[in-house]
Amino acid sequence: MNPIHLIIIGDELLAGKRQDKHLQKIASTLASRGAELTSCESIRDVPGAVTEAIKNRLANDTLIITTGGLGPTVDDLTREGISDATGTGLRFDEDLWNKLKARYERRGRKISDSSRSQALVPERGTFFPNDFGTAPGLVFECEQYPGSLVVALPGPPRELNPMWDDQALAFLAERYNWPAPPRRILLRFVMAPEAGIDEKMRPILKGHPDVGLSSLIRIGRVDVTLSLPSDYPNNTAILREIADRTQDEFQDFVFSRSEFTGEVPDRLVDLEEMVMDILRLRKETLATAESCTGGLISKWLTDYPGSSDVFWGGVIAYDNSIKQNLLKVSTGTLDTDGAVSESTARQMVEGLLDLTQTTWGIGVTGIAGPGGGSEEKPVGLVYVAVGNRERIEVKRYEFPGDREFVRELSASVGLWMLWRRLIQTEPKE
Repeated sequence: MNPIHLIIIGDELLAGKRQDKHLQKIASTLASRGAELTSCESIRDVPGAVTEAIKNRLANDTLIITTGGLGPTVDDLTREGISDATGTGLRFDEDLWNKLKARYERRGRKISDSSRSQALVPERGTFFPNDFGTAPGLVFECEQYPGSLVVALPGPPRELNPMWDDQALAFLAERYNWPAPPRRILLRFVMAPEAGIDEKMRPILKGHPDVGLSSLIRIGRVDVTLSLPSDYPNNTAILREIADRTQDEFQDFVFSRSEFTGEVPDRLVDLEEMVMDILRLRKETLATAESCTGGLISKWLTDYPGSSDVFWGGVIAYDNSIKQNLLKVSTGTLDTDGAVSESTARQMVEGLLDLTQTTWGIGVTGIAGPGGGSEEKPVGLVYVAVGNRERIEVKRYEFPGDREFVRELSASVGLWMLWRRLIQTEPKE
């Protein structure tokens, strides 16, 4: 397999101002095609740095992928640095420039002369049009090192991801004769410990030693991918059987299943989107009352366009006065049981349903830390309430971890509890 090097370019990355999102994306899709990264490094976007990094990696039959530094500003030096390193000159592509100007004119804007650099492409090689930005992806042939390529991709994820998925990956797979992507099924779990998933899936996988299994852990959630080579006999039937048995074993925890027919799944659904899909089908609505999560559930829900179809709003009841005045939590409850209690969580949802007239409500109250805990009510204590006018369910949790962990896990629990209620109950006529 050809050596493959990834060079991530950007001063803001090395200054800790922004987190890289490209390594996982590129490495995982390469691995799915039987290609693996040899190395990855981050460098500053300064004169000479790109040229030096490319020269250090260039050799026969080597692929170098860079991200970032293709913009029109003076500190975007990637294309010139690669040109110097490979000895491949740049040419101005008039057709590409005219298309960029036309795109600006359609938006009622005029493109600046400084953006002419966006139409510079390699004299030897090709380029990938950018449908979501101005900088095309660039492919440099290196005459000095036969079989080598340098592929430069734009830095913003909203530009890089579709360019990589729709153009660059297919181009490279054909160029280097990579195998077709494996057949895969992705199962998404919520509130199921990874160790428990592994323990219960071992007997299911018995007799299928060739099935690949990988997991990606997030706070409160685990993505499990089952895979078989594209040319494996009956691969789809085998994977579907394993996925069916896994879903039967984890009925309360597997909320989504996606099949990959190529590089991307048929549809990748997260928990909050799944909840809203079910609410739409049932013609029901939701509101939230959040204390320690500070509106995190509302944020996750409204990340999706069209969420207003089912999500009517939320109350961030951080102070007791909001719990009392808006959500009608009684003074007696707060005085006797405290803000972090089962009774307060229950009354938060009761008041929320009266206030919003939604079908369902989620209420969360807890101590996210790092301070505010006691022996009786430690940091990490959380009560989550979910219900409708017929029944409100409240659960008590003690979560270990820092403030972010407690908040995210609490928000996931709220959505998980609602999802379980939705799949276990019939909608009202």
